[in-house]
Amino acid sequence: MAKNEMNPGFTSAFLPQEDDLPWLGIEGLRSACLGMVLIDIEAPILAGDHLFTPREGARALGMGSRRLRGFTAARVALKMLSHHLGLVEKSRPDWTIETLGPDGVSPCLAESDIYCSASHSNRFVVAVAHRHPVGVDLERVSEKVMRTCRLFLKSTELDLISLSPLGPERTATRVWTVKEAAAKVLRLHLLDSFREVEVVRVSEKEGVMRYREKAYLVKHAEGNGQVITLISGDVL
Repeated sequence: MAKNEMNPGFTSAFLPQEDDLPWLGIEGLRSACLGMVLIDIEAPILAGDHLFTPREGARALGMGSRRLRGFTAARVALKMLSHHLGLVEKSRPDWTIETLGPDGVSPCLAESDIYCSASHSNRFVVAVAHRHPVGVDLERVSEKVMRTCRLFLKSTELDLISLSPLGPERTATRVWTVKEAAAKVLRLHLLDSFREVEVVRVSEKEGVMRYREKAYLVKHAEGNGQVITLISGDVL
């Protein structure tokens, strides 16, 4: 299917395991992008041969098992998203669907010019698509995130965490994922994102971040001890 024949409507896919819990706020994320795929890393669909394109296979060479697991999961999610958006024919094999951009690092959706982003945690992988620049991050809620945040955040952001009714760990995870997602959508190094991006509001399902005098709406979803954060290039 040609690019201009792409289905303009929203598409999503979620492949849960039997013990998964509902994701609070997931509909807000789905409505904020063109398409989204969320997969449990243990889902059988992530197993199988003939997945990588030659460029993806070359990138995977030498990866340790943990890194390869996340890399593979992201490839599967991006290829699924390409199918769901109608960017490739249903019969097209996965090993022909490219998910690495020209730089060999950034994600892409086949040969399209649709913006995309992907992220994975120890349990899930998510991929999103949008007609505008987009960034997504997925992290497990943990005390480790809270400890790490204290090393990088501004005093105003630490105040947000300490005062939030969500509790320190859930709030800190949201702030952390904002910084990660912002780095992707703004094409910043992560350290620059921590320095230059400011989280000015945090709540359970939404937030606001500021970068160079521009404010951006943030969307959150939480489930199964994980937080997903999505930011598009649209300014408030």
